[in-house]
Amino acid sequence: MGKTKLLAALIGAAVLLSACGGAESPEQVSKAFWQAVIEQDAGEANEYSTLIEDAAFDGYQRQWQGVDIEWGRVVIDGQQATVDTTFKGLPGRNQPLKTTTYLVKKDDQWLVDYFRTGEALNSGPLWGDVVNQLEALGKDLQTELARYSDDLAREFDVLTEELRQQAADAGESFSQLVDDYGRMLRQHIQELAQSLREALKDNPDASVEDRRMLNEAVIRLEEQNDALENPDVESVTESTRVALATELQLGELGPEFAAYKAEWQQRLAEMERELADYVDQLEQGN
Repeated sequence: MGKTKLLAALIGAAVLLSACGGAESPEQVSKAFWQAVIEQDAGEANEYSTLIEDAAFDGYQRQWQGVDIEWGRVVIDGQQATVDTTFKGLPGRNQPLKTTTYLVKKDDQWLVDYFRTGEALNSGPLWGDVVNQLEALGKDLQTELARYSDDLAREFDVLTEELRQQAADAGESFSQLVDDYGRMLRQHIQELAQSLREALKDNPDASVEDRRMLNEAVIRLEEQNDALENPDVESVTESTRVALATELQLGELGPEFAAYKAEWQQRLAEMERELADYVDQLEQGN
C-alpha cells in the first residue's frame, strides 16, 4: 500500500473512532448521563445535561448505588427527544420504576433536560395529567416573562419598529450607535450570567424551583449573548427586553439570595439608565 493510501486509511480510521467515541444520539447521551448520576459524578452529569454548574447537581436526592437501568423506546421530535427509562433496584422500592428521560438539542448536541427529567422521575407513572404539567413547566420561562413584562414587551415591540424605520434612513452614525450599545449590553449580560452562575454555585441547597430558575436564566442570557456577537436593531432590543425581564423574574428567588437580588436590582437600574441614554441618542440623531 502506497504512503498516500496508507495515510488516507489512517485518517479514515481516526475519523471513525472519533465518531464512535462520544455520546451523540439521545439514547447514548441518556446512558452517559445516568451512568454519571449513578456514580455521583457531577462534572459528567453536567456535561451531558442542561445543568450549567456542577453545584446544581443533586442526584435527584436519591441513592443510586446498585441500580440497574433498562432502555426502551426513543422518540425524536425536532429539537426534543424522549427515552423510556426503567430503574431496577432503587432503595426502598420493590417494583421497577418506569419513567422518561427528556432531552433537548442545543448547538447540534443532545442534552438531558435535567429538571424536566427530575420532575418526571419524582412524579411517578401517572402519565395523563403529569405529561400536561411537564409541558406547561417546559414553557414556564416564557409564561413568567410574559407575566412580568407584558407592558415591557409591548414597549419593545414599538421601539423595535421605530428603530427599523430609523435604520432604513440612517447613516453610519446610527450603525455605530447600535454597535456601541450592543457591546455594552453584551458585557452587561455576560456579567449578569456570571453572577447567576455564582449564586447557583453558592447555594446548592436552594429549592429545586430556584435552582431551575437560575439554571434556565443563565441559558437564556447566554443565548442572547451569542445573538449580540454581531448586533443589529432586532438583537439589541430583544436582548435588552430579555435581560430586564429576567432580572425582574429573579425577584421571586428565596431569601438566601437576598444579597444577590440587591446586586441584580442595581444592575437593573443601571441598565434602564443605559437604555434611556441609548434611546435619547437615537432620537437626537434622527
